[in-house]
Amino acid sequence: MADRQRRDGAGRPRISILTADRMPVGVLAPAEAERSADRRPGGTFAPGNGIASRGGKAKAAHRRLTRMLGLAQGPTGQAFAPYKRQAAELLDAMVTELARTVGGGECGVIPSSMLATAAQQKAWQAYFSDLFLATGEAEHAERAARLGDQSRQNQLAAYELCAKQAKALPRGPVDPLAAFRDRGDA
Repeated sequence: MADRQRRDGAGRPRISILTADRMPVGVLAPAEAERSADRRPGGTFAPGNGIASRGGKAKAAHRRLTRMLGLAQGPTGQAFAPYKRQAAELLDAMVTELARTVGGGECGVIPSSMLATAAQQKAWQAYFSDLFLATGEAEHAERAARLGDQSRQNQLAAYELCAKQAKALPRGPVDPLAAFRDRGDA
């Protein structure tokens, strides 16, 4: 993400997002090995297994995120309910996919927030698109098109930031005394 302004200083700063082909390469999440204690002999999950524990923690984090970002509340009534459910599902899928393929197994708070905004925009885009089909009012089609473009921009920005955060985070065990040992004082 880069702020760009005309050379003479006139005009408003514009935030431009890198195009998809110029996005930074992310970091794949490390594959987690399954322990033999995670499953019973028949292949079903054993009580207290690590897989279910991680899944439960991820689900709880997702619920906190959706409440924090406003996807748990919103317009009342039956008209928007299916779109709101789809937004929550889309958010979960986008955060999971970004963490797995770009973020080295993690998707930070800021990229998650951008993705939550993108999911809400996609929900409203679908709502206004369906409203346009039902009423024929061009205003609804224009809103849907704008929201779709804004959602795409938020998704690209989240991708870029998640990739940069993944590269900036230290990987592997960190030795706090490494600098001391390298000096030869030890």
